[in-house]
This record gives sequence, C-alpha cells and structure tokens, in this order.
Amino acid sequence: MSAPIASKKKLVIMGRSGAGKTSMRSVIFANHTANDTRRLGATIDVEHSTVQFLGELNLNIWDCGGQHKYLDNYLNEEKESIFGNVEVLIYVFDLETTNKESEYTLYDDCLRKLSMFSKDAKVYCLVHKMDKIPDPDQKEATVEAYRRALAKRSDLFHPEVFGTSIWDPTLYRAWSQIVYRLVPNMQIIEEHLRNFLQLTEASEVVLFERETFLVVCSTSASQNMHPDNYMSISQGIKEYRSACVHMQSKFQSIEITNNLYTMFIEPFTRSTYILVITTDPEIEPAVTKANISAAQSHFSKLAD
Repeated sequence: MSAPIASKKKLVIMGRSGAGKTSMRSVIFANHTANDTRRLGATIDVEHSTVQFLGELNLNIWDCGGQHKYLDNYLNEEKESIFGNVEVLIYVFDLETTNKESEYTLYDDCLRKLSMFSKDAKVYCLVHKMDKIPDPDQKEATVEAYRRALAKRSDLFHPEVFGTSIWDPTLYRAWSQIVYRLVPNMQIIEEHLRNFLQLTEASEVVLFERETFLVVCSTSASQNMHPDNYMSISQGIKEYRSACVHMQSKFQSIEITNNLYTMFIEPFTRSTYILVITTDPEIEPAVTKANISAAQSHFSKLAD
C-alpha cells in the first residue's frame, strides 16, 4: 500500500515591523517562552519554515518581514510568489500603532493581492499585544471595534478577529482555531473522541498536538465545558516543558487527583497528547490509564 500523500498548507503571516509576528510564531512553533522572544531580532525579508502537524499535515509558514522596503516588494515584484496558493493569511495588527489608518491601508492592499491569486484563502486578523490593556471589558470593546472596522473592508473575505498576547493563553486560542480548520479529517477525529469519552465514562477529553500543544479538539459529558481552560493548559505545559529542558529533564506526563476530579495528561499517539478528566470517584485511575493505552493504536490511524 502506498504511503498517504502529505497535505501541505501555505500560511502567510503579514503585518508591519514590530507587530510581534515572529515572537508569536516562535512561542507557538519553536517552544520559546514569552521572555525568550525579547532576544529575537527583526525578520529579514521572508522567513520560511515547514511544521508537521498531526502526521500528514504540513504547515508551510511564510513569516513576512514588516519593514517598508520589504512590504513594497511583496505587493509589487513578488506579489504572485507571496500571495499565490495561500490557504491562510494571518494579518497581525499592532495595538500600539500610532497610525491605525496606515495599518488598514496595508491590510487592504494585502487583501487585494490575495483576491488576485488566492481568492479562496481564509483570513484571520490578530489584534496583538492585548496585554497592554488591563481592563477585560476594554479589551473586548477594542477587539469588537476592530471586528466591525475590518468587516467593512472586503466583500470577498470575511476575517475572523482575535485579540492576542504572547503573555497569556489568548495566543493559543487563536492558533488552535486557525489550525483546527486545516485538519482534513477533523470531524472523524471528533466523533471518535466523543466515543472514547462515552466508553470511558470520562467527564472531559482533550486532544493536544504533541509539539505545539495546541488544542486539536475536545469533548465533554456536560454543557459546562470551558475551552479557555484548555488554552491555559496549553500555555502552562509549554512553559513547564521549557523549564524541564533547562533542567536537563524531560516532560512525560501529569496526573492530578483531588476530591473533585482526577486529571491525566498522557502521551497518546506519535503526534498527540491526551487530557482525560474523570469526576466519578468509582473509576480507578489505573482503569483510565488502561483505557488510554488501549485507544492509542486506534487513534494513531486517525491522527498520525
């Protein structure tokens, strides 16, 4: 039997210099902490990287430097190379910009080029450095203002807008949503994850991508699921794993038991970790761990 053909998706990250494009990419895909990004310099021209995600999905990431001389080149001489065959355009708005209209003008120019060469691309807008706004209500109002403004600027593309920061889980929430829509068999994975939850009588089950620890999908026995908590776990595990590396140790798994629940975070398939939460005190931890082990080969066929 021939090996499955890998799916390659082109993601273009665009925005002005200093917006935080390379920092966010490094936090998500290069296992940097937020503090680590202070040592990063400005991107020169276009930085290419290919990231394998869930086995056969390859993310071909084009991180485009935001200096004026490069932006002119992208929009003119290199427009077909940059904007051709794009699956996702991620435009990063700098919350600290002193010239918002200039930001919008560049965004409009990018969408015009995208409409010429990749009219079926999906557009995401990240309003970045939201940690500069301490008040939660003001944060939401700021993102909503961007959402309304951007909705009026294109008839062809309908961008999804997220407020993000490298200092909190919002960055993981945005990138989990972006990647979620790129996984070709996501509905099948979700269906089998729901079956696993029912068979094991778990309360919540979450699948994480092994390297980035982005949430792949999740399911719950109740309607009280809190996805933002999973993003906090993503950020926490990445930071803990980084600390383990500095201590020349290796992160393997986590088990927490208290009077409310038992939680497991375990290696699952070659490209995933799984989180399982049980709240029934009658379910022995050893049984849950055995169920996780028993399901590994089945999910390997789906996720790897």
